[in-house]
Amino acid sequence: MPYFVYKVHPGKRLEPMTQFEEFKDAKTFAREHRAAQKPVDNYTVKIIFAKDAEAAERELSQRREAPVLMEHEK
Repeated sequence: MPYFVYKVHPGKRLEPMTQFEEFKDAKTFAREHRAAQKPVDNYTVKIIFAKDAEAAERELSQRREAPVLMEHEK
């Protein structure tokens, strides 16, 4: 299954960028684009592993719960 790279704009609008067979290649591509972003760019770059573009977009469009942050006792 391929790794898809998307621009995720406000309102969960998705813009496909490219896809890779290897995670390492997708990660390098995403890092380069994140580093080149300007403050006025209003999107995030996301990598998703899916069987096809339709499944990738469906997964990226789903609302996710906020992660639970664990407090460490001292």
